[in-house]
Amino acid sequence: MLIGISLGPGDPDLLTLKAAAALRSCSRVFVPGGMASDLVRPYCQPELLDFPMIHDQEELERIWKKNAAIVAEAASSASAAFACIGDVNTFSTFSHLERMIRDNYQGIEIQTIPGVGVVPALASRFPAPLEGSFMVSDGSPMDTVIRIKATRPRKLAEELQERGFEEFVLGRMLFTPEEEIIRGTLPEKSDYFSVLLARRRRS
Repeated sequence: MLIGISLGPGDPDLLTLKAAAALRSCSRVFVPGGMASDLVRPYCQPELLDFPMIHDQEELERIWKKNAAIVAEAASSASAAFACIGDVNTFSTFSHLERMIRDNYQGIEIQTIPGVGVVPALASRFPAPLEGSFMVSDGSPMDTVIRIKATRPRKLAEELQERGFEEFVLGRMLFTPEEEIIRGTLPEKSDYFSVLLARRRRS
């Protein structure tokens, strides 16, 4: 098993209890840099992998493939973790690693632990309460829309289809005992604590 562990923005006190427990329990923990290494060291002995900040896509693919082989070998026989700053599912090195492992090492179960990402971190520190809709971008084309309070998911999906979105997932009461994740045919109505993920189909 491979667990992607979110370490938050850098404050050790913003590491979640679940993340700390996973760091303690995993047989090997890989990290992409010194800042992440410092955060996990109270819980485990991290192994540093090199992910240079370069723009050569061919070289990046080679590096991701090399590191994926190292992590996959560890995850195929025991519980391994990859821990990085922020949230592992948002603009994260882990996303590239996960893609490589899913494409080349079938059979390895992958889970992730969410954490404090850049958006809640900046809202807290600036301070800048986010009371309405906002856009987050790294400059790449926008292929994902997230709608919170998705009480009319089927209608929302129909509206987003007209804008070129094709893949939809509805989540209700995420991370609670009542959690429900719906793919395919969406219900006409859902409750207040519902979120809809819409994506343009990726080539």
